[in-house]
Formats: sequence, C-alpha cells, structure tokens
Amino acid sequence: MEVSITKLSENGQVVIPAEIRKDAGIRPSTKFLVFNEGGNILLKVLRKEALARDMHLLEMIEQSEKQIKAGKFTKADTSMAAEEIDDLLMS
Repeated sequence: MEVSITKLSENGQVVIPAEIRKDAGIRPSTKFLVFNEGGNILLKVLRKEALARDMHLLEMIEQSEKQIKAGKFTKADTSMAAEEIDDLLMS
C-alpha cells in the first residue's frame, strides 16, 4: 500500500500524488464516487460493472446501521460459511 501526503488547493482541488495514481492505475478523466464518513473522505474509482453492486452494498449497510440503532441484531456462529451468514443477515 502506497502512502503519501497532499493538500487541498484554494479552488477545492486535491492532487493524487503520481506514485499513488501509478500504483492504482488511475488515468486522467477517471471518475470517482466521493464519500464523506464522519469527516473522512473516501474516493472510489467508478466502474460501470461494479456500480450496481456497490450501490446495493451501501443500501444494505445503511439498512443494517438503522437496525442496529433500533436494537435489532442477529447472532451468527463463527463456524458458519460466509454465504450462510449473508443469508442469515439478509433475511
């Protein structure tokens, strides 16, 4: 994992350092989803094939957070397969 430091310009622009761009395979005109989670900004490369899956995942996370806040939870056994846990959580 590459780590680097950058800063926000007066115009609100952030430069992604060259070594990070190269490592991530990011080229000019790459589009990103931008998330703000508690003041932490996350950039995710926007890929058509993954967009629907990512949006569904975000909806499921939001739904799960609401259920947790409402005191609803489900116990899963750590010996369960990932698919079994997914089925349990999605029901």
